[in-house]
Amino acid sequence: MSGILDGPGPFAGPTKVLVDTEQEIRDAVDNYAELGYQGVKIYSSIQPELVPAIIKRAHQKGLRVGGHVPAFMTARQFIEAGANEMQHINFVFLNFFFDEVKDTRTPARFTTVAERAAKLDFNSSEVRAFVQLLKDKQVVVDPTVTIFYSMFTDRPGVIGSAYAPIASRLPPQIRRELLAGGLPIPKGSEQQYRDSADAMLRMVKLLHDSGITLVAGTDNLPGFTLHRELEMYVQAGIPAPEVLRIATLNAAKVLKRDADLGSITPGKLADMILVEGDPARHIGDIRNTELVIKDGKLYEVPKLYQTIGVLPR
Repeated sequence: MSGILDGPGPFAGPTKVLVDTEQEIRDAVDNYAELGYQGVKIYSSIQPELVPAIIKRAHQKGLRVGGHVPAFMTARQFIEAGANEMQHINFVFLNFFFDEVKDTRTPARFTTVAERAAKLDFNSSEVRAFVQLLKDKQVVVDPTVTIFYSMFTDRPGVIGSAYAPIASRLPPQIRRELLAGGLPIPKGSEQQYRDSADAMLRMVKLLHDSGITLVAGTDNLPGFTLHRELEMYVQAGIPAPEVLRIATLNAAKVLKRDADLGSITPGKLADMILVEGDPARHIGDIRNTELVIKDGKLYEVPKLYQTIGVLPR
């Protein structure tokens, strides 16, 4: 669990924990620690000058720090202040577009990346230096690339590739949401937006190949989006067995829970799924869940789906 911290104002994020002073920071972080949280997530309206204080207090309490790069701050500054993790691959790109997007609380944090990501030179000294910084600081990156790929490529009235394999099984209200499409695309920019979506995948591959720890987050429809996120990593060029490791053992190691979780090993907790197929060869088989085992208890998948209004496969 990570507790969100944001600053007050018209763009405050999805939390009532708003901090504007160092005392408010101490009170909020201490409360999250007492409640058993493992980390805090910084959101976009936090004042940049308060970020070091948040990180210092969180680390004093044994909490990790990740989140958005706050408005008027670069990703490099966020990492140099001591952040352990970055959520959302768009913030990696925005580090190089600070000349245009300083306030990341507006839709520009999406549209500018859609317009410029494909043109970024991955071999430039600036990109290479930033990737090296992530590695040197042992920063974890949670790309949530699926949601951005959908933003850049989905069209109104058409269910995009992220949910096409399972849309017919979902409740009607969810299917309707899937028809909304992605970002409004200026006429003639369709290919540019798609190229930028592909650039996001190339960045994920670059981070992986450079030794950056990735974890598989989603920021969208729970469960089903995770399957697509893993497919996206394979599409980016990461081998399927390594992608499965990212989704399991990597995450457990990040949270220092790998003694109990993350792999099927004698003595670890019995949390696992049984799937039909071989996702180590065909990552899409990860959707074919036959059995869920949680805390040593067996759950029938059709009954689990029934509880949330989803048709069995």
